[in-house]
Amino acid sequence: MHLFWVRLLSIFVKEIPMNELVLKAKTREVTGKGISRKIRRQGMIPAILYGPSTKPIPLITSPQAIERILRLKKVTSFLDLEIEGNPPRKEKVIIKDIDLHPVTSKILHVDFYQISMDKEITVEVPIVLIGRPKGVEKGGILEQNKRVLAISCLPHLVPESIEVDVSGLEAGDSIHIKDISLRDGIKIVENPQIPIATVVVAEKEEGEAEES
Repeated sequence: MHLFWVRLLSIFVKEIPMNELVLKAKTREVTGKGISRKIRRQGMIPAILYGPSTKPIPLITSPQAIERILRLKKVTSFLDLEIEGNPPRKEKVIIKDIDLHPVTSKILHVDFYQISMDKEITVEVPIVLIGRPKGVEKGGILEQNKRVLAISCLPHLVPESIEVDVSGLEAGDSIHIKDISLRDGIKIVENPQIPIATVVVAEKEEGEAEES
């Protein structure tokens, strides 16, 4: 690896404290598939920054730094993106999308979305089921039909996850999006009739059915 890229990689990784969501990036003038492959061969990944008040900016960043942030937080967490350039700039962003290699799952490309703390954003937040349904205790099976929920709110109101209590579900019962209550200022932007979790009745084996 070229010495320049070795030094650049060490900067990206070394200067991200474990208790802070800060990511460094560098602008790139040339774009295209060939350039992207060259960037990856040199141990970095191509990225792009876009948003309501900025033109798309092609970037270079470190896959190790992205992986570290993903281990620390969820994809929807806010990052301080420090961009080396002329002039340098700092943006509050979220990771909007990540392209992964279909076989190795290595990060190929990252989309950063610029946010403003006084404007609403729409993001998908993980749904976490809590509790053991009554119907499961009687032999039913809990199925989670939906794992993320699209919400719209100001950035500081975005939760890390949305907890849904399923302990009261009997066999055949479901919880739908319409049953979720969120704090003031957070709007759900999905069909309220979509089920989130259902307790289904376990089917009996043929032998069991004949014996009964």
